[in-house]
Amino acid sequence: MKTRKSLLALSLLATSALAHAGGEYSFANVSANWLDWSDRTTEQSGKRDFGYLEAEGGLGAKWGELYGFFDLENPGKGNNGTGTKDRRYTTKVIGRYNLTDIGGVPVQLYAHVYDTRGNEFFTQNRVLGLGTDLSFGALSIKPFFGVHNEMDSGQPGSASGFNGFMTGYVMLYPFQAFGQNLMLTQWHETELDRQDKFIGIYKSGGQPRVGQNGAVALWWTPTKEVTTGIQYRYADQKLGSTAYQNAVIYSIKYNIK
Repeated sequence: MKTRKSLLALSLLATSALAHAGGEYSFANVSANWLDWSDRTTEQSGKRDFGYLEAEGGLGAKWGELYGFFDLENPGKGNNGTGTKDRRYTTKVIGRYNLTDIGGVPVQLYAHVYDTRGNEFFTQNRVLGLGTDLSFGALSIKPFFGVHNEMDSGQPGSASGFNGFMTGYVMLYPFQAFGQNLMLTQWHETELDRQDKFIGIYKSGGQPRVGQNGAVALWWTPTKEVTTGIQYRYADQKLGSTAYQNAVIYSIKYNIK
């Protein structure tokens, strides 16, 4: 419990710092969200729909970018060993440091840490590699590729150490329609060359070496303070299942900055 409280405090502190940090841009928000798994996903994996609260923030400057969020899943629940109905805590921090510039294209040192934990289990993914930031008019695409290190505990296939590689990207496209401020976003991650010790839970599916994970979203900002959105969440050979999983996430955000 002490670890969870410390994680929450650090996440909220980081979000507050990002909201007030200097740089070319900075933002922060808090949101309420509902994740609705498809009927097929629920039947195949046993997952249940859930709500979560999120604190999110980011900043960009000449040196690079920093982004992070903290999620409190099933906020009204306890930790009674009821699996998908338990309270869970998820944190992700991404850093990009500008190393050099080749032909007008930045080369960045990329790192991210993703940590999710609940009743007697946790998973932490760490990636270190290279990234870049590409712009085509209003469209921004930020790819990365890196070495993947993972630590699991309290679930089938628990292990620690090198787990292949990860590649992916974040895409943002702000635009206006009918006089409204809209934005299309996507994040996607592909895990490559996953190691045997990490895929014990998937062995019945033929030990897949590749996993897919991501979401596509449409955001609407009717006022400066409020953003609403709908996301299509997907995963394949991930999230503890060999089946393709998908969900819709409904969100409403209060923009602090």
